[in-house]
Amino acid sequence: MHSLYDSLISVLWEEVEVYRKLRDSLLNERETLAGSSADELYESNSKKETCILKVRMVEEVRTKLVERIINALNLDGNDRRLSTLLLHGDDSRKRGLEECRSALSSFLMDIHELNERNKTLLDSSLFYVRKSIDFLGQLISPGATYLSTGRLKANSLNGKIVSREG
Repeated sequence: MHSLYDSLISVLWEEVEVYRKLRDSLLNERETLAGSSADELYESNSKKETCILKVRMVEEVRTKLVERIINALNLDGNDRRLSTLLLHGDDSRKRGLEECRSALSSFLMDIHELNERNKTLLDSSLFYVRKSIDFLGQLISPGATYLSTGRLKANSLNGKIVSREG
């Protein structure tokens, strides 16, 4: 049983390390987004995708270990939380699991917060890109200057920047 717990703790520390790399990648992503370099953005996305694939692999190993421990302890198979396993380990393994759980929780909260910040940055960037495109579209091909009633349309741009002649 001790070896299963030790294996689980080892896998959890691997998972913590992968989440640390993902968090670092998200921290760098904000700078990349502000820098507007497509190549750097592709590289950042590639790093994140690699981290996510590693997370999935480590989670799969962790899930199998937890199932083996639950089966060995004859516990309810539906409750697969680390807090359940904490109740059945010796003191050193409880401490190891608690440290892993705390570190994972901290990284997951950081990752969630960074994702939200980056999403906000992307949303505002997209808003300004759309506004710029609309502005350029109005300059190139402005809409009607007058309303159907014959009155002058408010906030309408006059003239064109791009000439169709010559």
